[in-house]
Amino acid sequence: MHLIRCLLGCLTTLMLVATASADGKITGVQVYPPDIHLSTKADLQRIIVVATRDDGVTLDVTAAAKIELADSKLCRLEKNTLYPAADGQTTLAVEYQGFQSAAKIEVKDAKADRPISFQLDVMPVFMRAGCNTGSCHGAARGKDGFRLSLFGFDPQGDYFRITRELGTRRINLASPVDSLLIEKATGNVPHTGGKRFAADSEYNQTLLRWLDDGAPNDAKPTPAVVGVDLYPPSAVLEGEGATQQFIARARYADGTDRDITSLATFISNNDTSAPITADGLLTAAARGEAFVMARFETHTVGNQVMVLPRVSTTRPR
Repeated sequence: MHLIRCLLGCLTTLMLVATASADGKITGVQVYPPDIHLSTKADLQRIIVVATRDDGVTLDVTAAAKIELADSKLCRLEKNTLYPAADGQTTLAVEYQGFQSAAKIEVKDAKADRPISFQLDVMPVFMRAGCNTGSCHGAARGKDGFRLSLFGFDPQGDYFRITRELGTRRINLASPVDSLLIEKATGNVPHTGGKRFAADSEYNQTLLRWLDDGAPNDAKPTPAVVGVDLYPPSAVLEGEGATQQFIARARYADGTDRDITSLATFISNNDTSAPITADGLLTAAARGEAFVMARFETHTVGNQVMVLPRVSTTRPR
């Protein structure tokens, strides 16, 4: 099966190179995700706009595309991110070089403030920071006397170890910023794993909010993640230095979804051709094929990326 996949990938690459021409033209544009659901005032959704040429090459045109909301009273658009403003339904229209695409938007409970959640908010910080991997505190015996479940498979066990196992050593509810959990992660005290994130990062702010609220556990089980979507579904980049932003979205058992681009772990299986940053920005390097993956909780999804040599500098970018 792997051999067949490799042969198909090589054949596709050869076909794309063979059909590439100096006058490659845009043939379509697509906005991702194609459907957007915003719930509570803390929610958000990043978008990307991808154009496709007649030779199969794809272009991230998010910054160049014209993006408009049918009803700007329901949500606001800041750069490429949507935030809820009022309940209702509307559409997001994009246009690039005469080609158009649209996404449906639904906003619910726009004024509601969702309480901080240990499983939905705090646990993903440990995943993103690499704290619960097998090479760190997620090892069978933990590290430096502190153990977390591998990739967060046991949130209740993790909650106990963080809040109860050593009393006030790991958390300090009287002064959250002085919690060992905070000081080690932000590099204020020696930490074998080094600094994991900045004091002004969204990750540290999430932990501090949780501690400020008394480090609560979830009152009832939170909906499980049933799948992760990675956008765009594929990419064909031409020339070293071409970029493509990837975004990830989690789907939950209660029918809701959530933008997890800042919480997922992005990985490329071929850094020589398609290295990707922690925030999902892929930059084309050497010619080749790769699979870009996004990992969130115990789910991993991957999409194909191809990097082709630049044939001409006169093509539309």
